[in-house]
Formats: sequence, structure tokens, C-alpha cells
Amino acid sequence: MRKILLIVLMAVSPAFVTEGWAEPTRDDVMAGAERCNGIAENRLWLDCFYGSAQPMRGLLGLPPAPASQVKLVPPAGAVPVRPVARAVAPPPEHSGGFFEALLGSTRPVVSNMPMAGYKFARDRTFTVTLQDGSVWQQTDSDSAFATWKKPPASYLVTINNSTGDSYALKVKSQPGVVYRVTKR
Repeated sequence: MRKILLIVLMAVSPAFVTEGWAEPTRDDVMAGAERCNGIAENRLWLDCFYGSAQPMRGLLGLPPAPASQVKLVPPAGAVPVRPVARAVAPPPEHSGGFFEALLGSTRPVVSNMPMAGYKFARDRTFTVTLQDGSVWQQTDSDSAFATWKKPPASYLVTINNSTGDSYALKVKSQPGVVYRVTKR
């Protein structure tokens, strides 16, 4: 009785299925997919991957994959070429720790830099160009409106990191006024 129970458990348990017992068509599909790895362009690689499943599609009676996909699969025996790894720039170093990552840096992005120019839009928001060439645009949701009339170079700007992609812009001659801006 125990032997029969053991045989039944082995027959229905997926834990006992090994690669040696798998359908050989699966091996053909996976080998074809492996040969597609040498294709660097994502769309062509995906088409090749779909084409490599043609043997399983035939076994299951599904419609055949388009010929344009099937012909992308390198022939059996072809050595898959490994794509060259692309250089990735390292992420910027953060030295401020947990709270800086959570709340943003307290160091100004720009400190006491003169404006090179400013202009106002119809909705009274502004765009400021600083002497370093950076351009900052007031957010639409900001309720503070600037009324600058002097030459741009007479305004010294400090910009602090705030939340998300929003920054806090302060003009030295306007204490207590904070404008919300984004970098363009």
C-alpha cells in the first residue's frame, strides 16, 4: 500500500519533475532563445525570441509564428554572441545619510548668484536665467508672484533643494519670500 501511495505522489507532484523528463521540444525552444542573445536591438531580440518558440507552437497546434520572426533565430550549432555590456554611469554619491535622502539636502543648489535675465508669462509666473546659464521656471501652482523691475544682475538668487523636482528660489532683496521653481 505504501509503495502505491509513493508512486501516486511521485506522479502528481511537480517537485519530482526534472529536466530529464521535460518535453524535448522545450529544450529546442530554450536553445533557440539562447541563440537570440547575440541580438543587441531590443525589438529584433524580442521577435527572435518569439520565433524561437515555433517548435512548441507546432507541437500544440497553434498558428505558426510569422516567418520574419522565425528567420531571426540563428541556426542550431551557431554560437550565441554575448552583447557587449554598456558602460553605466555610477549613481551620484550621497553623503548626507537617511534624512537627506528623505527630506532633501540643506545645502543650496545655487548660492547668491546674480540673475542673467528674467521674463514673465501671461499667467504672471516667471522664468529666470542665472549667470551660470541654468534656467529655472516658476511652477504653475506657486501662489507667490514676483514684481521685479530692476536689471537682472541686481538680484542675487539662492536655490535650495525641496521636494521631488521642485526647488525653493529666494531673492536676497526679498526676505521671507519663497518661490517654487523647477529646473529646465
